[in-house]
Amino acid sequence: MASRRRDPVPAVALLLTAPLLVIAACSAPPVQEPAIEVVAQEGAFDPLAITLTGLGAGQEVRLEATAGIGGSAYSSHATFIADDEGRVDLADVAPTDGSWTTPDAMGPFWSMVGPPSAVFERRADHQVRLTVSAGDEELTHVVVERRGALTDARFREVGDDGLIAYYAAPSDLSTDEPLPAVLVFGGSEGGLDAARASADSIAALGYPALAVSYFKSPGQPSTLTEVPVETFLTGLEWLRAQPGVDTERVFAFGTSRGGEMALWLAANRPEQVYGAFAPVGAGYLVCGIPDARKSAWTFEGSPMPCLPMNEPMGSNTAVQVPVEEVSGPVVLACGSADAVWRSCDLLDEMASRFDDPERVHAIVQRGAGHLVTAPPYVPWGLDEPGATPAATHQARVDFWDAVDAVLAQARQE
Repeated sequence: MASRRRDPVPAVALLLTAPLLVIAACSAPPVQEPAIEVVAQEGAFDPLAITLTGLGAGQEVRLEATAGIGGSAYSSHATFIADDEGRVDLADVAPTDGSWTTPDAMGPFWSMVGPPSAVFERRADHQVRLTVSAGDEELTHVVVERRGALTDARFREVGDDGLIAYYAAPSDLSTDEPLPAVLVFGGSEGGLDAARASADSIAALGYPALAVSYFKSPGQPSTLTEVPVETFLTGLEWLRAQPGVDTERVFAFGTSRGGEMALWLAANRPEQVYGAFAPVGAGYLVCGIPDARKSAWTFEGSPMPCLPMNEPMGSNTAVQVPVEEVSGPVVLACGSADAVWRSCDLLDEMASRFDDPERVHAIVQRGAGHLVTAPPYVPWGLDEPGATPAATHQARVDFWDAVDAVLAQARQE
């Protein structure tokens, strides 16, 4: 499936390698020195293939990754045993010890430890140094340059029509080739930050996205209680009016508590919303937070029916979002170790109501937590209680690959 994403190859730049290969005489076989081979791979946000070569058979080595992101230091490490040919392919070999414990070429990146706030500084390019050592001796290193999420995008704050919003779009967005677009909003955290991060990721894939705040920003409800649905409808109107947006292929993207509203918009406004992304969301309307006696949502000034959080829907169809009315594809995701709410049970319930299961892309990851929509390969939010970091990260990879594939397909239609 074709995808409109930024060129993957520039995501990696080998800036410095030491030691250099020794060039031997023509009659002698070349002497292979330790080296780190880094190759860009096709996929959401350009993962890498990483192989350590030129090591001794059975040699124990330590790989360390260090980076400065947003002015803060990040690092990860792992220990490996080279095979009989003196190689370690990170995609096939599990570390014997370290920050990550499963075969994963991107383990050095997502398992880095550092201040969580710095990962939101993903707009700019940043460098990651990979170093291989044996004992106290450095054998080789390479500097990998990772492109920021908005290297090839433009972005701006939006305050039109009472919106508190943020627009991110590819730099080459053109009216000659309208693209699918996404209305993005977060969950029970409120504000704009989480939605902004998701909009950045969608723009990095090559599509325009409008992130909107619906509560906890100035002039909005302070809690997730009786929030006007009209906020989202205004955002849809604004997004659909932007040059270069394919108005037949607009998606709603809501995380967690925002997921129910993403599905509601797609089901009840099919002429405006083609499909939905509703990771760790629900297929019915849940009551407000912190006051479960009140609705989370209002429409035309009236509270909408709802159920308190984590109560079974049972036969109360009044609170059910008619997901079967969504005209286009839907992407769902959950983690079995989600400590916020039973997101996998919610996924199963809503997925069972689709007449055409081919339209549902469901990512169910055993051991993953609630934070499955953060960008992959970024060291943030992987320490959820009860969840396995590698599982949460794998859910992120699979989710964003599904988002990329769905948007690419919509672009071709």
